[in-house]
Amino acid sequence: MLPISRILAPVDFSDRCLRMMPYVRSLAQTYNAELILLHVVNPFYGIPPTGISGPAMIPISPTILQDKAKELDAFAVSELQGLPVRRFVYEGDTTAQIVEFARAERVGLLAMPTHGYGVLRRFLIDSVTAKVLHDVSCPVLTGVHLENHSPGREGIFKNILCAVDLGPQSQEALSWAAQLASDFGAKLGIVHAMSALNPGVTLLLSPEFELQMAKPVRAELQKLQVAAGAEKAPIYIEEGDAPKTVATVAKGIGADLLVIGRGTREDDTGRLRTNAYAIIRQSPCPVISI
Repeated sequence: MLPISRILAPVDFSDRCLRMMPYVRSLAQTYNAELILLHVVNPFYGIPPTGISGPAMIPISPTILQDKAKELDAFAVSELQGLPVRRFVYEGDTTAQIVEFARAERVGLLAMPTHGYGVLRRFLIDSVTAKVLHDVSCPVLTGVHLENHSPGREGIFKNILCAVDLGPQSQEALSWAAQLASDFGAKLGIVHAMSALNPGVTLLLSPEFELQMAKPVRAELQKLQVAAGAEKAPIYIEEGDAPKTVATVAKGIGADLLVIGRGTREDDTGRLRTNAYAIIRQSPCPVISI
């Protein structure tokens, strides 16, 4: 079993946050984990009447904090019924409070929905989620298109896809995904996107391409399989842009969860790290980034 004894779910009272709760509940039940709901009230800033000095922080009224605490107490009560849940309302910068809380509580998994943007900004996710992904060290569950994806009748996670780029974190991500699949009794697949020979054009690998370029890549992936104990997982190697290719494979096989490695703050050189935010944004299913 994965070492997930405490799950943190930041709450902004949105519909997309409520849609995340079935996934949070399933994970908490599977790992017998304590669930923590955290709502952060941002401070107000005002311009002094003189206009000489800069914006000054205005203390938040205790009434506002009390109202938010009552709202949080009533949030997702039926969805989380029967689970051990702690609920906190903090004041301050949202990102800083989430990151510090996750560290102080030694959170094993952080679950937070995010929202996407229009077509012209399809490679972006909201700033709070992006900062949290960059600053925390624990795995993070995100979901951009939760309105288009819902848990199936047979269970929350039954078809898991792990994206690897053959970088230094690939084995860790695949091992984590393999254990998660085992814990949920789910199928596991592996996807690797190779740089397109013709930029802007995504092609299925031809036999010639497989022979010349994909064969050694497949051999490396098979080594990772053995190290991660995932020898039975099918491998999908396709040519093209990584975020689009991963999303296409995930949709094609009906994946209900995508696992990726997002790298570390000290190592931003990995190709998958570079594409992590775009993969999260374009994935048709929830994503856990390691």
